[in-house]
Amino acid sequence: MNSYERVMKALSFEEPDRVPIAEFDIHKRIYTALMPTAKEQYDFDVEFGLDVLTSRAWYQTVSEQGSHFTDEWGIIYSRNEEETAYPIKGPIENIGDFKKFKVPSADYDGRLSNLPKIVKNHKKERAIAYEMRAMFLWAASLVGLENLLVYMMIEPEFVHEILDTILEEQIKLAKNAVRAGADIIIETDDYAFNKGPLFSPYLFDVFITPRLKRFADAIHEEGGYFLKHTDGNIMAIMDSFIKAGIDGLQSIDPIASMDMGEMKEKYGTNISLWGNIDCGNLLAYGSEEDVKEAVCQCIKKGAKGGGFVLMSSNSIPHSAKPQNFLSILKYGREYGKYTKEL
Repeated sequence: MNSYERVMKALSFEEPDRVPIAEFDIHKRIYTALMPTAKEQYDFDVEFGLDVLTSRAWYQTVSEQGSHFTDEWGIIYSRNEEETAYPIKGPIENIGDFKKFKVPSADYDGRLSNLPKIVKNHKKERAIAYEMRAMFLWAASLVGLENLLVYMMIEPEFVHEILDTILEEQIKLAKNAVRAGADIIIETDDYAFNKGPLFSPYLFDVFITPRLKRFADAIHEEGGYFLKHTDGNIMAIMDSFIKAGIDGLQSIDPIASMDMGEMKEKYGTNISLWGNIDCGNLLAYGSEEDVKEAVCQCIKKGAKGGGFVLMSSNSIPHSAKPQNFLSILKYGREYGKYTKEL
């Protein structure tokens, strides 16, 4: 069974030969420490046999000044020593600004990044994923997260308009990616803190759930799978994800009290579960034995009956020990065989 078949089995809630292993974002420090010749994560993923190969939406940097840069959305970011970029200011301060704003085109040359190369080299051999946002975090970056949450209460029509305007172009981008050969669209809007959602489940159903469903329906119409990523504790909005028609959920963050066993019991027949190895303390400070134990627990709780993919609870950050990441791959392959008793 090859990687593509393995992941498709998991997405179909069937047991493949072993648990698939994926990792969407690996910090350059980590993958070059393990493979000095790697020019991009794709090189590492191919060489180390990850079951999913990932491309991600590309947006131009239009200006740079020191540790700050501006992308083609007009959002200003600050970059720290670990090369992690954080949005600090968007171009929209009022409704009038938005009337003049144009969402970057889905059809812009290069938007699909290295997806065509991955498809050409690995279609039907590895599962191919394309990582992008739908609308919420773009809107939050454009107007400011706190402002957006306030506008939900005092200017709801403005929020509906900005989300719809962004979503329309992002649906086009998702369709372009599936038509270009992506099997899975990974949507990366975060909705929660460690203690719970950023806003109430009621507001989530007013502003987000119907649009997630439109996004999911568009991907399904093209023949793709929709994998939803979000950090934090999202138990209060899980039913909304089910209503929206997501095929899988990635993160299942143990730091946010997200338990794989509970998720498997409650939702394991509705959505595939991708996670939930702690990418923070465990990968930075844990021993190889600690990682082995976490891998075995994830597999024990999540693997039975299919519908499970082993990976970190977010990404492999700059702070991780490279050897700990390798341990996920090593023990995932060793203990993830469906013929092996844990």
